[in-house]
Amino acid sequence: MIETNEPIPKSGFKQILPYILAALAVIGIAALGSISKQESGTTLSLDSFAKSDYDISVDQLTEMYVVADLSDALGLASASDVASNYVVTTSMYDAGQTATGKLEKPSITNIAISRGVIEYVVQEGDSMESIAAKHGVSTDQIRWSNNLKTTDISAGNTLYIPSVSGIVYTVKGGDTIESIAAKYGSTAAEITALNDLEVGGVSEGTRIVIKNGSLPETERPEYVAPRQPTTTYRATTYRYSYLGNTSERQDVTVLGYVYGLGGPYGAGQCTQWAWSKRRDIPSTLGNANTWAARAAAAGYTVNRTPSAGAIFQTSSGWYGHVGYVESVNGDGSIVVTEMNYNYRPYMVIRATIPASAVGNFNYIH
Repeated sequence: MIETNEPIPKSGFKQILPYILAALAVIGIAALGSISKQESGTTLSLDSFAKSDYDISVDQLTEMYVVADLSDALGLASASDVASNYVVTTSMYDAGQTATGKLEKPSITNIAISRGVIEYVVQEGDSMESIAAKHGVSTDQIRWSNNLKTTDISAGNTLYIPSVSGIVYTVKGGDTIESIAAKYGSTAAEITALNDLEVGGVSEGTRIVIKNGSLPETERPEYVAPRQPTTTYRATTYRYSYLGNTSERQDVTVLGYVYGLGGPYGAGQCTQWAWSKRRDIPSTLGNANTWAARAAAAGYTVNRTPSAGAIFQTSSGWYGHVGYVESVNGDGSIVVTEMNYNYRPYMVIRATIPASAVGNFNYIH
């Protein structure tokens, strides 16, 4: 071996100086990171994200950036892996940024319930009304979402509540996002976005939220199919005068006597029939002669313009009268169905109210 005391040329020293500094920086960062990890009792590895909640600070994220940058500058074989880890960690940090500057691992989502569904356990003192008010939905929307005929609930019951005004729907076999939207009153795009269905779509048994959705009458848990008519006959004109000119009817057909409708209104009365056709109507409207005023106070649209599906109402007579508008004819007349016309409890008729008398009624939409 030949020994020499000649100094390293300055030009050669300048060439290796960046590598020496880089090595020292890497060693320093590793040492600091090790101290931090020993104090916290955790290690900074991507595997730890999959095993437990891990809080990553801004300083630790900076460490990973410097290591990735130096690895690339030095041309290390592992540079691509280090850079990949930095990109993944940055994405996770951006997605989970908190007020403390740390990332919290998301909890595992129940795949049977979309993020738009609130799972609520009834507490002592709760009522359907108070729960609905708390979540900004109606009692009907909660009932329909949980297949409940009434608003009766007990502490410990689990309710599925939509996070927006609408309904919670349990996906059935053969359903598609498009078919659900068309049937229950929404759009495929809105259902997809609200329930995070971009990748997997819908699957049978999953509960999803349909914003502003509504159940068809025949699918509502309180629906009772009407009995088949037992008697039918036809008359060209069938008029009574006890309600004045508002009572004029033409082409009357007696559909039969209908029993067992249930509901909050008197059995066999006109109010029971009207409610059976429009079960969204509140149970607090009273006798027929107060329906228009109380419905308006409850937020329903009340005017003198008929439309199919509206309740027609008059305050004339002892207790007033209500019925259901089946259709509006081209000549301005309307076809209605009603119960207890001319004091015939349980008897349901279909009749035409001529255009000349249509304006004598209020219409609850």
